[in-house]
Amino acid sequence: MTVTAERPATPDWVATDFLTPAFFADPYPFYDRLLAEAPVVWSEQIGAWLVSPFDEVGVGLSDLRLSSGARIPTLATTLSPAARERNAEAIACMARMMSFRDAPDHTRLRRLVSRAFTARRVAGLSDEIEAIVARLVAAFPVGQPFDLRTAFAFPLPAMVICRMLGIDEVHLASVRRWSEAVVTLLSSATMTDAAADAAQAAVLEADAFIAQALTERAKSPRDDLLTALAQARDDGDALTGDEITAMVILLFFAGFETTEGLIGNGARVLMSHPHLRRALADDPARAEPFVEEVLRWDPSIHRQSRVSPVDTVIAGTPIRAGEPILFMIGAAGRDPRRFTDPGVFNPDRADAGNVGFGHGAHFCLGAPLARLESRIALRALAQLPTPLAPAGPVAYGALLAVRKPEAMPVIIPA
Repeated sequence: MTVTAERPATPDWVATDFLTPAFFADPYPFYDRLLAEAPVVWSEQIGAWLVSPFDEVGVGLSDLRLSSGARIPTLATTLSPAARERNAEAIACMARMMSFRDAPDHTRLRRLVSRAFTARRVAGLSDEIEAIVARLVAAFPVGQPFDLRTAFAFPLPAMVICRMLGIDEVHLASVRRWSEAVVTLLSSATMTDAAADAAQAAVLEADAFIAQALTERAKSPRDDLLTALAQARDDGDALTGDEITAMVILLFFAGFETTEGLIGNGARVLMSHPHLRRALADDPARAEPFVEEVLRWDPSIHRQSRVSPVDTVIAGTPIRAGEPILFMIGAAGRDPRRFTDPGVFNPDRADAGNVGFGHGAHFCLGAPLARLESRIALRALAQLPTPLAPAGPVAYGALLAVRKPEAMPVIIPA
């Protein structure tokens, strides 16, 4: 089809209420208004469509006609020509990531990575995750404020993914720095030259580290994910060195940035809903529906993007070829067309469901691991002899794609 109609007018409030400090602190009032008044709307601020209803988000994320591979080149158009040139290595690395590839490249990469990132490998981590959680929780101070992100929400998933890859914990600070540089570039509303420069430095540093690790694995293979990625084969096909580097960097931020947010957002629920904390403490089996409800009510991933290579229509709204589309996962979980009382956190809801890990061919490969870590972590927090309490306001960063506490002051009362 060919779109000839004029783009529908964007309500003024979309510009005035979007990407403000109030939005990043609590985006849900804005999402509620999107769902009610502008379910598919153009944002001039970021040059993209915002699609909010649950059904349209699920269908859009599953629509193989929409391109993931065009996302990085499209996002990079906001950079200056000089920034694109000097940061070409970082842009190319991100374009090689599985999340930003279309079939058949995506299919090939996912098949090869799946041979290394197996369900058996994830399930076998349960005891290790329990041990890490117990060690971190035992170190919580009593009677004095501490940052739950620094003490728990970040180190748990970071330690887990590093152990999976076979990376020593002494490198956690470097991994965190690399991850935050990449996630800032990819998850902000728009790419900036400064963020691209930081990501370039991180990618070059990470690339050198991973290349050295792969050289060591070639000489002395280990029972770790890095060795498994290097050895993954399918009918003679294998990941190239550049593809392994891109995959490992993807794992650095997808493997723990999102889980960090899920744990932090879930911990806020435990502190604000004492009856749910007590119920989870009394019945550990409730951890599964609790985490699923966090994925609906306050997920760590708030949008995924696509680009339509042809003119199309979403919910009656014409969209031109080449225009970016943001599927607003954070808004979709609050859609009153899909959920009864969507603003109420209810792990026992009869209409449970979420798109917190995406949908379709690009459904998050690490979802089982993130769910396992979050269930164990939140269950442990619920079972603390003295419950956590807030010790100050929670601070969220200005990321559009990822919602996670940047600082979360808490206290265990003496």
